[in-house]
Amino acid sequence: MIDRYIIKIFRPFLELVASLFYKTGVNANYISLFGLSLSFLSFYMILKDLIIIALFIFLLGRILDGVDGIVANKTGITEFGGFLDIVFDFISYSLVPLAFILKDNSNAIFGSILLATFFGTSSTFFAIAIFEKNKFIKKNPEKSFFHVGGFMGGTITIFFLSLMFIFTENFNLIALIFSVLCIICTIERIFYAYIILDKDKDLL
Repeated sequence: MIDRYIIKIFRPFLELVASLFYKTGVNANYISLFGLSLSFLSFYMILKDLIIIALFIFLLGRILDGVDGIVANKTGITEFGGFLDIVFDFISYSLVPLAFILKDNSNAIFGSILLATFFGTSSTFFAIAIFEKNKFIKKNPEKSFFHVGGFMGGTITIFFLSLMFIFTENFNLIALIFSVLCIICTIERIFYAYIILDKDKDLL
């Protein structure tokens, strides 16, 4: 998954920002909530046609999404914190296409298809996490959640959502390509679940 390589690149910067929050004693959950608030602000800016400002705010929120986990590792991992982190991620991702749909009716069809495919990626993500959690947490006590691998991680998602801000006139094409990738990702995760779950049983 490309995320692990991108995280290595940005890790020093995220550590620096996280240290500022840690020194001031800000709880990781509040950082997550602030990141979500920025996503809603970005949503509002899109509706006001302030696209560049909206993109900047959206990316700032994504930076905080990387920072909250680092702060949590310093102050103590909680299951609720991991829950908030993932839920806020999916809400933030969904707000972008929704904003462009509401802003321009011509984006409605392909934007709605994209939002529908998000259900496939998110449901398979959570379902695998539920079944794999106990084994994973025992091996990785510094984590609160099992993140299933695959090519459709946060990096690819942020990349395509950012393209929507930059090339607003090509929203439908970007949404279509992104939707296809989401469908492929969903199938990939179903196959992954078939391989790792009930290994000793015949599924069919």
